Amino acid sequence: MVSTRFKEIVPSPTVSLNNKFSELKEKGENAISFGVGEPDATTPEDVIEFAARKAKEGKTHYTSSMGIKELRVRIAEKYSRMTNKDIAQDDVIITPAKFALNMAVQAVIEPGERVLIQDPSFVSYTEIIKIAGGVPVYFPSREDGSPDIEAVKELIDHRTRMIMINSPSNPHGWVASKEDMRAITDVALDKDLYVASDEIYEMIIYEGTHISPLSYPGMEERTFVINGFSKSHAMTGWRLGYLISPPGFTHYIDAFQQQTITCAPSISQYAALRAMDNTEFPEKMRLTFKRRRDLLYSILSKSSGLEIKKPAGTFYSFPRLRNGMSGEEFSVKLLEEKRVLVTPGSGFGPSGVDRVRISFALSEDNLEEGARRIVEFLG
Repeated sequence: MVSTRFKEIVPSPTVSLNNKFSELKEKGENAISFGVGEPDATTPEDVIEFAARKAKEGKTHYTSSMGIKELRVRIAEKYSRMTNKDIAQDDVIITPAKFALNMAVQAVIEPGERVLIQDPSFVSYTEIIKIAGGVPVYFPSREDGSPDIEAVKELIDHRTRMIMINSPSNPHGWVASKEDMRAITDVALDKDLYVASDEIYEMIIYEGTHISPLSYPGMEERTFVINGFSKSHAMTGWRLGYLISPPGFTHYIDAFQQQTITCAPSISQYAALRAMDNTEFPEKMRLTFKRRRDLLYSILSKSSGLEIKKPAGTFYSFPRLRNGMSGEEFSVKLLEEKRVLVTPGSGFGPSGVDRVRISFALSEDNLEEGARRIVEFLG
């Protein structure tokens, strides 16, 4: 019999729509997807070639459970520069980014304890917390996407152990300011909370700069940083990221990794090592996404049926519907009538019920045609 814990895990809210989209494509219909959560580019050629060379050299075996030393050193150096802290390689664990999120939460949360997450936020956060036995609690955002800090304070009680943040934010595109991050870290320090900081979109910012909570005084003992190479270097299929944990947790997290996945894939680790030298590709992608963002906005902003703003980061827009439909109803009918796939906003939190997420990680021709169909559908 399937365990109660597994039965309570909620599948992705977009599965049925994606299945329908796949059926349409198989029939040869001209369907366009704004649902994809990954860059449409291929991993840089130099990264692929370096990884292939390492495979031929025999680097196809288990690595240290923590990850190869060279990569951990490079990540520690990167975050030491970024945060003006002395980040030790011994606190860097190489692991898939979503697994890093799971380990960060499970390292802190006892059954029944609470984790505060932003409304809206990435669909997997709630389930990751529940898998750990915790209770996800949404805190509201202001209209610009920034957290309502006073509301955060009111939600904290004796069971609250962690705040999870994501800047740049999926799905909103919010990028934390220095003031935003200062306010979050002040609350964490004052209320004795940990912060799990998902920084996977760090290199895709159009307005503002990336700030890690690890930069702030006292946060080296309270911050779990989750990052990776999937979005920055179009490496989603390599399944590789990393976790920087507070020093007192690393030994136990490493033991957990040893008894679950053993270690991250060896070839993916060498690919990531090469990717850290390739700074041109992320910048080229950022500029491409910025151009697409502006194109999407120029078309969709013409419709009175949408309230849309330019995201400051990521490759997502999160417009609000003004035609009386919920995001789910809109998404189903748009796919049926116009053969365009978007993601209902309700999966990202209560505030998303009248929103949809639109990814602009697709070719400009498809983006322009798809956006035009959305405008036509809205009337």
